[in-house]
Amino acid sequence: MDFLLVQFGLSVFTYDLQINKYSQRSYNFYVFPKPMNRQAPDSRFMCQASSIVFLANQDFDFNKLFKHGIPYLSANEEEKLIKRLEEKQKLKEENNQDLIPISDNDKPHIEEICSRIENFLASDAKELTIDKCNGFMRRLVYQEARIRWPNKVRVESKVENTWQCLLIQKAGTKEEEEEKEKQKREREKLEIKQAVGLSSLLKKIVESEKIIVGHNMLLDLCHIIHQFFTPLPSDYSEFKSLVHGLFPSLLDTKVICQSQQFKELVSSSNLNVLLDIVSKPPFSVPDVEPVEGRSYSVSTEKSHEAGYDAYITGLCFIALSNYLGTLQKSENATVLANSPLLNPFLNKLPIARLKDFPYVNLTGKDPNPSRDHVFHLTFPKEWKHADISQLFSPYGGGYVSWLSDTSAYIGLYRRDQAGAVMTNLSKGTICKVQKYATHQATLQIPSEDRKRKLPPANDKDEKDGEKSTTNGVKTSEDDSEWKVATGKRRKKRREQAATVDKKAFEENDAWN
Repeated sequence: MDFLLVQFGLSVFTYDLQINKYSQRSYNFYVFPKPMNRQAPDSRFMCQASSIVFLANQDFDFNKLFKHGIPYLSANEEEKLIKRLEEKQKLKEENNQDLIPISDNDKPHIEEICSRIENFLASDAKELTIDKCNGFMRRLVYQEARIRWPNKVRVESKVENTWQCLLIQKAGTKEEEEEKEKQKREREKLEIKQAVGLSSLLKKIVESEKIIVGHNMLLDLCHIIHQFFTPLPSDYSEFKSLVHGLFPSLLDTKVICQSQQFKELVSSSNLNVLLDIVSKPPFSVPDVEPVEGRSYSVSTEKSHEAGYDAYITGLCFIALSNYLGTLQKSENATVLANSPLLNPFLNKLPIARLKDFPYVNLTGKDPNPSRDHVFHLTFPKEWKHADISQLFSPYGGGYVSWLSDTSAYIGLYRRDQAGAVMTNLSKGTICKVQKYATHQATLQIPSEDRKRKLPPANDKDEKDGEKSTTNGVKTSEDDSEWKVATGKRRKKRREQAATVDKKAFEENDAWN
């Protein structure tokens, strides 16, 4: 997840029972992780040239993003920022910092600054700005001010025209200084709140436990969780628990479109095409009351703007839900998001590019489709995608899912060719083809059971008066039937550290 979520769209639909109408408020947030102070994290991220070109062609406002984008912090980053400020305050209160020796090179500069402070104290000026100080020089000035003018000057850092500066002020009475210190802490709290930024809104959404509707939103949720909450776990079960724990009620319009009730009526799940489909019979998009200054309209299309996409997702959802009501011959033409009619689609998220694996079920078992058309292939390291495609082209080709440099899963496009693949390719010498189920079974066998079964020694022919050997190693008479395969090793290999039951490569069980 090295890319940034740079625009967040939110559309809030509210149903008014008295007038039997929805109202909607929509928001389009530009999101950018600009550090609000020196303690805040300074993020690094990737961008793809084609994505930048696409956004530019859609009139994306990059100046607004970088200059006015709303910052954010994950929970861990917020905790670290608060801890840094607390440690800084504690260090200041203890006032036991070690003195930093001033080098001969820095002394003239420090003395010049101290001379300016001395003149300031003798003047009627209210404050003095020491500009363009690096971090080390600022620390030396803090130190000298504390030593030379205890309780007489107040030194603070500030940013002026993107430069870090020092602001020198005359110290007031004890009460005045305490009040200024209190104000400073309030400012720091406000800075933290500003740095948390859009994450605060996401926390409110999580706390509300409202039903969230999206369109093909699995990847969106991954970015939202990673960027605003916590890094995604590598374990699949943990991932499902994390998503469901944060968002307990999710409905995806693409899952609804792919269901039995809709797949004959919805020819495409592209969002703009879907809006056009549900705007015509047998569907109907009801009138939605806009909130002035906070609404979009289908008459003014703003495709690929996050707020507009959220808005038309809501319209599509309402039309699809109401159609379910007509199938049930319900007296009420409006089917709300919490209706039992939508329970079959609740907490199911579509997976792109897996046609026979329609969705992830966050609260139960995932679909378990047939994998009879899937094969595990082991091949030479020199092979490329074209070599695998050529091997399976006589059988209609297939989707290749790489596991390593020497292995992959292949899912046939034509399932009826599975038998022909096993007949013609299973005995190949250059590559090894296994059924998916067969390969999975080998992964489930405990490593201690993976021993080669060798025939007993007395079943072997004896030659030249010697007992038979296995791979050149003599066998003892009282060995059991099960043997661990042994053999001669070259001297170089004997010197290597022994490895036990370790695969030649790690495989990602992506199809399991």
